[in-house]
Amino acid sequence: FTYHPAELLNLGLHFHIPKVFSHGFKGLLEIPLKEISKEHHHLIGEKVFVAFVYAKVMLDEHCKIVACEELVILSHASDCEKLTACQQDWHTVWWNGMGQFLLDGRNPQLFSEAVKHFHKMQFGRMGHGCQKLMFQVLDHGTAFHYADTFIMGVCEGLMHDLGITSDWFL
Repeated sequence: FTYHPAELLNLGLHFHIPKVFSHGFKGLLEIPLKEISKEHHHLIGEKVFVAFVYAKVMLDEHCKIVACEELVILSHASDCEKLTACQQDWHTVWWNGMGQFLLDGRNPQLFSEAVKHFHKMQFGRMGHGCQKLMFQVLDHGTAFHYADTFIMGVCEGLMHDLGITSDWFL
């Protein structure tokens, strides 16, 4: 038995349980906006729904930026023989991989899933050392963690505004 994120959010709101509220809000952000029913909209209330829509738009915009702007190769590994070719192939693979995984209208991936699939791609003329360096940067995930930080900030602001202040029951 599972709860819809809107139901979890509602439970957290009514019983003043921040962890349940934020878990529901995060779950709601993973659902496409068009799949949020009128019942769920009503269940979470107007203030939370407006915050949800704004957060969703900001996260979608961030996702587009990450998909379209590949990580820059700041230095090449010692086994890299053709710097320009390596750079060009990284750009091409990024666009064909992350661009497709994150922006696919029929099956968009979450950041974590996109990165997992990206690791399995072929990288053309990139040396293994350059691939390894770029995967370290990618796996560190600074660009991807921005979304988590943003979501936590929105949740904390909403909980403060709505008076959800303590986990008295957990």
